[in-house]
Amino acid sequence: MRVLIKPLVRERLDEFYEAAMKRHITLGEETVLAKKERLIAALSTLETMQGFSKARCNDVWLQQGWHDFICEDFHFAYELAQDEEGNDVVVVHDAVHSLLYH
Repeated sequence: MRVLIKPLVRERLDEFYEAAMKRHITLGEETVLAKKERLIAALSTLETMQGFSKARCNDVWLQQGWHDFICEDFHFAYELAQDEEGNDVVVVHDAVHSLLYH
């Protein structure tokens, strides 16, 4: 099953780590790039493994009925869907750090 990652997911990671680098001067760009690559790569887990819990706190995620995948203190909202050809896909819609998940 293919995993489709919406652009908003990368935007959220970029925003979080830009703010983190401003607050923590020892957090370098190399470290941040490696973290973001690791997080995006971890989403491939969803190709073969679902069944994570439904979202519990974020109102938008709840209304959409999305599931919650947690990796390295980030929550990722995803759903099972079908593409234009009728193939099953996992669509990752949003991401938020655990400290901001409410």
